[in-house]
Amino acid sequence: MSSPTIILDVDGVLLDYLGGFVPWTVSRGYTPTKRVHEIDDWEIDSWLPGIPHEEARKLIGEFATTEEFGRLPMIPGALEAISNLREAFPHVRIGALTAAGHDPRTAQLRRANLEKFQLDFLTVLPIGASKKDHLIDVGANGVFIDDLMHHIRTAEEVGLATILFRRSYNAHETHHRIANDWSEAAAMIERILGEEMPRSFAA
Repeated sequence: MSSPTIILDVDGVLLDYLGGFVPWTVSRGYTPTKRVHEIDDWEIDSWLPGIPHEEARKLIGEFATTEEFGRLPMIPGALEAISNLREAFPHVRIGALTAAGHDPRTAQLRRANLEKFQLDFLTVLPIGASKKDHLIDVGANGVFIDDLMHHIRTAEEVGLATILFRRSYNAHETHHRIANDWSEAAAMIERILGEEMPRSFAA
């Protein structure tokens, strides 16, 4: 059996998307009704009142081609945790799967923003795209981390071990593995790799 793969979502897991997006909407003349840490729903029209759903989606697409998108701050502890996991499990592939947009500029900005993580792979899908086809190949021999439950459910359908990364907008969601920060996420990943998938490291 091949070594396991750790598959990471990006926005809300590795990078603080809302921490960049919300200030950008303000610079565009919008007035969010909530501060970043108060946002309790991923749907933008719930905290940008009066904005049609389609306009909100266009804003996301536009933001994904801006310099601000390429400078999103890292989630605290993420870089150190990934580095430590790579050292502890050198034969494990660590990569990212993100539905950030189809524009070539988006992929370029995303790669630059994630460069310090030294990921083994990065797959950039269109906004709102399903991640299922890209998770099937990994199957039961992988760990998947995301902040959105519909992606978590998709990963579980193909047999992946999953971790829900807690953010303010998913506080209402329940799951058997919830990481409140990267310290907890790393500990869960280590436990999964060490206890649930030990055969993956057999010679």
